[in-house]
Amino acid sequence: MSIKENYYRFLLYFTIILVVAIQTVSGSDNKKPDIQHNREKWVNSLTPAGKPGSELMIAANGKSDYRILLSKNPTTQDQKAAEDLQTWLLQMTGAKLTIVKESREMKDYSRLISIGQTLLLKKSGVTTITEDLQDEGYGIDQKGDLLFLWGGRTRGVINAVYALLEEDLGCRWYSNEATLIPNIKTLKFSPVLRTYKPALKSRDPFWFVAFDATWSLRNRTNAPDAKVPEEWGGAVDYDGMFVHTFGGLLPEKEYFEKHPEYYMMDDKGIRNAHQLCTTNPEVIRIVKEKIRKVLKDKPYTELLSVSKNDGGGTCLCDKCKSLDDAEGTKMASLMVLVNAVAQDIEKDYPNVLISTLAYGETGKIPKTMRPRKNVSIMLCSDKTGAWRRPFEPSEICEIGTLVKDWSKVCKRLFIWDYNINFSHYLAPMPNMDVMAENIRFYVENNAEGVMLQANYQTAGSERDWLRSWVAAKLLWNPSLNLYDLMDDFIYGYFGKAAQPIAEYNRLLQKQKDIYQLELTGKWMMENNFTKPIRYDMNHPFLSREFLLSSTSFYDKAEELAGDEKVLERVQRDRLPVTYVKLMRGPYFIGNEYGKEIDRFEKTVKKVGITHLREGGSQKDVDNKIALWRKQWTEYTAAK
Repeated sequence: MSIKENYYRFLLYFTIILVVAIQTVSGSDNKKPDIQHNREKWVNSLTPAGKPGSELMIAANGKSDYRILLSKNPTTQDQKAAEDLQTWLLQMTGAKLTIVKESREMKDYSRLISIGQTLLLKKSGVTTITEDLQDEGYGIDQKGDLLFLWGGRTRGVINAVYALLEEDLGCRWYSNEATLIPNIKTLKFSPVLRTYKPALKSRDPFWFVAFDATWSLRNRTNAPDAKVPEEWGGAVDYDGMFVHTFGGLLPEKEYFEKHPEYYMMDDKGIRNAHQLCTTNPEVIRIVKEKIRKVLKDKPYTELLSVSKNDGGGTCLCDKCKSLDDAEGTKMASLMVLVNAVAQDIEKDYPNVLISTLAYGETGKIPKTMRPRKNVSIMLCSDKTGAWRRPFEPSEICEIGTLVKDWSKVCKRLFIWDYNINFSHYLAPMPNMDVMAENIRFYVENNAEGVMLQANYQTAGSERDWLRSWVAAKLLWNPSLNLYDLMDDFIYGYFGKAAQPIAEYNRLLQKQKDIYQLELTGKWMMENNFTKPIRYDMNHPFLSREFLLSSTSFYDKAEELAGDEKVLERVQRDRLPVTYVKLMRGPYFIGNEYGKEIDRFEKTVKKVGITHLREGGSQKDVDNKIALWRKQWTEYTAAK
């Protein structure tokens, strides 16, 4: 690199630091950027804001005078909340609190933790119990030695318990095997009195590991693929009709031969079954009937997607084309079908939404047509955002304008965002800051749901547990500080090995700052990275210096691990660095290449990784390892 290039890079880096410093000093409370920290120990990043109540002595020396109170006829959610609270307080303190139900015979109403809509709560004088907590909001309040936990219609009361455990008491469920439960024989604390409703009704960190139902319940996500039982409040239910549903609504084998007019016409006037003709009255009738059947058979359904098959394409028959041309977007002919179905069900199923995709050619808003009040628009950040500009916040991309425009005409806006390299699930990806900024931007523009698509096919993608946990917290409360959350996870999850892991994460973010220009979509498109979100492992930010420093950090972390569980977590987290080194080849890495192959293969088998890319398979994993071994053999032979 020339002296001139180094000079300009220095100026760029200096400017970034200066801008962040100015924003930190002058920004308003809700616009302050996340600031990185240099922590050396675990700190509770979830400490709640609000007025503390008076001090409660829940347990002392492994014993407790407190009981957990349920109503005479508790809901299944109340029962689950009480049992979970009992379980975790026992693990924390060694004291098992008895669960009791209200009854006429009950005389002692002191030292109780009331769960749900008990008579005690209703008579307590707590004024916030009249607040509408919707489905998942919760309340925590106190009167003397009585603690009250209650919530909204579905998972609210369970959320109240986990808010108390996480936010007030510092419990953590980082992964499906990694918990952090304080060992406190004498539990004495002042609960923060509050009610809270989540910013988003649909919160979906779309990593494979986040589909674990127990993890989802504890971390307050409600992804459709995390099958939380209905008796515990359930999740967001599409009941098999998530997206790209045209093929299921009118299967080609069932209809195409006799009724080709049900399907799209291409620019040559030929019908094909890739998409439907959405203005055809018979298509509309059939789709209405099928949607009603699903709703009759599956009463917990909340959303049903009536959306195009993946891959684009729109019917160009005279009726569809003239409507799309008049409205300036191919969303228009799609909205004819979607609105018709929504109108058909809205009286009988007032709480169900008909969802469709604003995706690719249907992303733009029609000039005059509007979605009905029970239509949910799922706006995708594809080529308008993350696919072309994965390291730039949505607000400054084309998707930012679309979000603002759609939020003005649709009250039920959902966002489908993208957060991983789909060609290389293990690729180091310095975009956590963009993820946090985007969530806040979507919420500020009235989004009701956010899905963060990542590796949905296998465990073990790049920082998947860290990303899932941090995403879950930001989707629940976007005002939380990203780097506080990351430090919380790193120091809680990695224990004695945390410091070098924290250094690696800071280094990765620093690479983004240093290579800011090279990580813009414009630069990547102009420099043979034609699909920016799928960047190859020879990108400039994955430099030799970065790999050497990263390797040193992980070597140190393995030395410090201290026990087998933490060591396995470190080795799992190290996979992205090893993957890049192996992809760069032995002539780039040198004599350590063979050891890196052994390291990778051993960890991949232990973790159970089955996919290295979207649409791949176990065969890809095996073939990659075989290719690397072949390259290593050829390299050693040439020497």
